Amino acid sequence: MTKKKLYSAPAKSTIFDAAELGRIIRMRRKELGYTQEYVAFMMGISPRLVGEIERGSGGVGIQKIIKLVNNLGIDITLSVRGK
Repeated sequence: MTKKKLYSAPAKSTIFDAAELGRIIRMRRKELGYTQEYVAFMMGISPRLVGEIERGSGGVGIQKIIKLVNNLGIDITLSVRGK
């Protein structure tokens, strides 16, 4: 007897557009007059990682994204929905 698959995950699942969220983060950082170095210090991460987040690249955990958008005063619900 062959077991039947009950659920098949989609080939690619994206919760949010990382590049769009990165663009929003960069715009807000600049609005506040913060450098990537300052944001990195504030977050306890490297300036390089801040740049990666802003470019939408790299494997950044959602906890860091949430902490970053909260520190910059960005409404994550709007960012995730792309509005």
